[in-house]
Amino acid sequence: MELDAGTRGKLDAVLAKVKEPLSELSLQELGLVAKFTYSAKEKTIVAVLNVDAARFECPACSAMYGEVIQGIERNLTEELSKEFPGFTILFE
Repeated sequence: MELDAGTRGKLDAVLAKVKEPLSELSLQELGLVAKFTYSAKEKTIVAVLNVDAARFECPACSAMYGEVIQGIERNLTEELSKEFPGFTILFE
């Protein structure tokens, strides 16, 4: 089911606002969110990030990559919660 224009606009605005911390480009510019699943009835938004579960030989690189992804999820959750108060934000 297609989202209504108001909901789609809010989601797009969040993607434009949240920055990837290393490049400081927006998630929208980088295409880092593959899709959202939105349920007004269940008050839930599920975000699917367009990132790999990368495996690095360097333990520090793996840890840093994990921290970047966690930061993106944290910032995206914060902004989505502002636009959609009371909603549960999940990631797949």
